[in-house]
Amino acid sequence: MKTAVRQYTILIALVLYIAGISPCMSQTRSGNPVVAAFSMPDTVCINSPIPIVNLSTGASSWYWKFCQGDPLTDLHGIALNMATLDEPLAVTLVREGNSFYAFNTNSISGTITRTTWAHGLMNSPVSANLGNYGVLHPGIFGIQVKNENNHWYGFVTDDTTLFRLDFGTTLTADVQGATVASHARFMAAARGLVIEHEGSQWVGFCTSFPNPNITRFTWLDSLNSTITVDSLGNIGGLTDPMQPALIHDNTGWYMFVANTTSLTQLNFGNSLLNVPVGANLGNFGWMTDDRGMSLFVECNNAYGLITNHNLVTNLLLQLHFNGGIAGSKSVTPLGSTANLYEPLALSETVNVGDTIFTIALNATPSMTTLYFPPCSNSPIPPINAFDPNPVAFSTYGTYTVKLTVDMGLPTEQTICKPVVVDAPISINLGKDTSICEGSTLNLSPGNGFWHYSWSTGDTTRLITVNSAGTYSVQVANKRGCMASDTIKVAVVRQINTTVDTAICFGHKYLAGGKQQSTSGTYVDSLVIQGGCYKVITTHLVVQPEIRVSIGADTCLSVGDTIGLIASVAGSTRTTWQDGSHDPSFRVVRPGRYWVTVVVNSCPGSDTIRITGCSGIHPMFFPTAFSPNGDGRNDFFRPKGGEVADFHMIIYDRWGQVMFESHDPGAGWDGTYKGGYCPTGVYTYIATFGDVWNPQQVTKTTGTFTLVR
Repeated sequence: MKTAVRQYTILIALVLYIAGISPCMSQTRSGNPVVAAFSMPDTVCINSPIPIVNLSTGASSWYWKFCQGDPLTDLHGIALNMATLDEPLAVTLVREGNSFYAFNTNSISGTITRTTWAHGLMNSPVSANLGNYGVLHPGIFGIQVKNENNHWYGFVTDDTTLFRLDFGTTLTADVQGATVASHARFMAAARGLVIEHEGSQWVGFCTSFPNPNITRFTWLDSLNSTITVDSLGNIGGLTDPMQPALIHDNTGWYMFVANTTSLTQLNFGNSLLNVPVGANLGNFGWMTDDRGMSLFVECNNAYGLITNHNLVTNLLLQLHFNGGIAGSKSVTPLGSTANLYEPLALSETVNVGDTIFTIALNATPSMTTLYFPPCSNSPIPPINAFDPNPVAFSTYGTYTVKLTVDMGLPTEQTICKPVVVDAPISINLGKDTSICEGSTLNLSPGNGFWHYSWSTGDTTRLITVNSAGTYSVQVANKRGCMASDTIKVAVVRQINTTVDTAICFGHKYLAGGKQQSTSGTYVDSLVIQGGCYKVITTHLVVQPEIRVSIGADTCLSVGDTIGLIASVAGSTRTTWQDGSHDPSFRVVRPGRYWVTVVVNSCPGSDTIRITGCSGIHPMFFPTAFSPNGDGRNDFFRPKGGEVADFHMIIYDRWGQVMFESHDPGAGWDGTYKGGYCPTGVYTYIATFGDVWNPQQVTKTTGTFTLVR
């Protein structure tokens, strides 16, 4: 079957080649067309082998690469400081054998610089100024180098002139001749230049600045023939146009012009000789002074690179074509790399193996080699074989399978195809569970699958089980991707339990759905594992109240004691507030006293508050005293019982403090500052607290007579 498909594809390719309508074919030296083509599924399952059928013809080598996502994932740069540059304004990059050549115009000196890389653009180049060939002059701008039948030509623009350079059969030789190829006044201030081969004819375009204009060049026969020059005018809202670039797909030819602060698109349709339709696409929010423009196709997708000449963060932008060249566009800022500095122009891109190269001209002056390296996230190593063995991807996502035939040869071609690796199918029968005795359980992995296979032998989406066991299912979707899951089911038996318990009086027990405090029988039905019920019958006994009494609150006189007795029948433990355990307790001072008595593990308690008895030992003050030294009544002081926090002050009739004391036993001797106070009436103020209750304060005042 594979052979028949390949033969049929070869036949179609040959027919298209003979009709001359396949832009993807290259001629080998024998004249047989080289066609890069392969087939594979668009979508596969994770870890499933992908059959790849190589449909290529005419090629001598095949190189397969497997990248994850977009093949352009990273941009690198190599800084090149070129002493031969003199205000370079345009650059073109071509390949001859294993060597690469960049030619750029030097506007100030009117000369051409050639930079040569031998055996790869990653190597260090050699640069030489080739002079002006006797015809070029300051102000030259655009440059293109093209090969026709193994003969190399260069074309350079200045203000109103197009110059032709004849390099001969190799770019390493000196220019064999330089002539004026065309002249037109409407080319005023010609800037960028682009030339492409369409069918059997060469067509080129240049932009003009500051008067926006597009000039078209048409070579009548070969690149060495007469050139027809047409002015297309300002199409597509040109504003300060700089470098143009051409690209085409099956919808036709397109030209994009770096427009300083915007991007212009020109659509030529099926021929570059048509009058184009243009549109200004704006600046996409990033273009501030775009000068350089380069377009290329990689893995069947068109891309563009645009340079910003301003000193901004994003000196390089990537243009994306969404849905083909004619579709919508978007821009991704790439920042800067290597020594990019006010970049002025970009060369064409060149593919070297898996790497895409372009050369940027900087205003320093210098050059930067920009390149997208091969993808480094390939889960499968590259394969050199006509038919690769089926490959499988262990992670889901979008991958790009890339085939390059005749790598490094003039007939090199590349084709890419995306493949979507489905995410793993996710099914879930649920967590291991249980069911009640006599009930059933429905099991299902979900809808949307093409095939179901249960461990029970069923092939339906849903099964019903009523017994304990391990159940598994395997499902498959329409692409054959499979998944499985397992669940364990247990059967829970009905449980009946009886509880006999007792609680103390005043306590509560949860039974019958609420807190109970009376004796009785209570029934609870509890939901347990799997929604089953557990029936609990509780026989509850409430113990009688433990009554304890150690007397009513009372008072205690100074010097007295009170005996407290806690006697309860059947008690097994008595505990007083101080931790003692005797049945009685002797109180010698006021305070709060309590006792706990335990009977049948249930406690009973009582508390008594004993205060000091007040007013039993009153304090009184004399109404007179005679401090004459006879030993009788020589001091004024209170008489009576014991008090707390005593304070007394004595004043004369004018309010002068004569005496102050905090000791009720220390009285006033009738003197003040060493002198005898006169006979008369004096006033006292006294405060004091009760010994048992110091917070109960008594305040008293009165008068007395000092007699001499």
